[in-house]
Amino acid sequence: MKKVILIIIDGLGDETAEQLGGTPLEYIAPKAETFNMFAENGLCGLLYPIAPGVAPASDTGHLSIFGYDIRKEYPGRGYFEALGANIKPKPNQIAFRTNLASVIPKNKELIVIDRRAGRISGEEAEELYRALDEKLSENGFPAKIIHTLEHRGVLVIEGDEYLGAVTDTDPHEVGVPICASEPWERLSPSEREMAERTANILNEITKLAYDVLNKHPINKMREERGLPKANVILIRGGGISKTIMSFREKWGFKAAFVAAGALYKGVARALGMDEIHVEGATGTPKTNLNGKVEGALRALDKGYDFVFLHIKAADNLSHDKKPLEKADFLLRINHALKPILGLEDTVVVITGDHTTSSIRGRHMGLPVPMVIWSKEEMRRDRVKKFCESACAEGGLGVLRGHDLMQLILDLSDRSVEYGTYPSKSKLVLSVF
Repeated sequence: MKKVILIIIDGLGDETAEQLGGTPLEYIAPKAETFNMFAENGLCGLLYPIAPGVAPASDTGHLSIFGYDIRKEYPGRGYFEALGANIKPKPNQIAFRTNLASVIPKNKELIVIDRRAGRISGEEAEELYRALDEKLSENGFPAKIIHTLEHRGVLVIEGDEYLGAVTDTDPHEVGVPICASEPWERLSPSEREMAERTANILNEITKLAYDVLNKHPINKMREERGLPKANVILIRGGGISKTIMSFREKWGFKAAFVAAGALYKGVARALGMDEIHVEGATGTPKTNLNGKVEGALRALDKGYDFVFLHIKAADNLSHDKKPLEKADFLLRINHALKPILGLEDTVVVITGDHTTSSIRGRHMGLPVPMVIWSKEEMRRDRVKKFCESACAEGGLGVLRGHDLMQLILDLSDRSVEYGTYPSKSKLVLSVF
């Protein structure tokens, strides 16, 4: 049986950028030698992480690719964010993902002008989150907020009288007011009462956050330097503690992961994968790409037979509408992946968790390119380049996320014929 490396480049797919004459991947394709080596000697195709036209969030995209049913097994984004931040929510805790954001007051509303506060640095963001957490405690809120990466954080609310079935305060666009959180529709009367309590707390925390952060010395200094103030938090993705079948139990792999962002660590930890720590892995364009690849190879040497390698910053650059910078970063990934071409007895899969348009600055329901490669003999196709248009001609055709793990099992020699029932216990029949 072969080992497996699954490389997920966050926000890999894109739209055609006029300044590039194609997508960022298509723009670099003539000089992306490593990507093209995988394509020339592998099987290519397109992947809808969830379904055509459905724009995945990063967590749902990953879960689907890992072969889980997001309709039944998805605990909510906040749960994964908390796990990634080394917080294991208790059954009576609700976790939310938060962003530091920039707003301006207008007509008694807070108008969002930057959902990520200019991707504020970690040190400044950490101090702002710490100041807000202290005020939450001083004001008696049953809540704690913790910084994770860049503008991101986790808000945890504790109490049996609360329910996470509430809408986001994050409007998911700029130029519009922060939303008031409210209960989901179609809740029972008792559920609605609990959700209303949660929504009220989130709305009060949002008001407190603006009051605390807007006048914080860090924001005064940012304003003087011409930088956007990180003067509020946006809240979304309530999640609760939920047991999910481990990756090993579901697919039979002893799995490890290399990732920097809290969300991706959280997804992997929830599935029981072991972390491989890499110095300088940041989840930003300055991340230690070579170190992450070395970490994945090190995991294989340690006896893991499945390694999930996550690379984040292509998604960040798409959200910031920087197609040329995204192309440059993808080319860096291309160079960093070269050592993987030397692997034997290994199946390598390269794809993305969603398309992120560097034109629109958001996730889209368009498919992402995908290649499956092995140094050993396998079926090949005629694709010569790794990009959206070339992979559309590949031998794999068009797949959905939940198809991928079955294909990986087959190509790594782990599948069994449909309709057969091999013994897992290997109990031997005695004829004496």
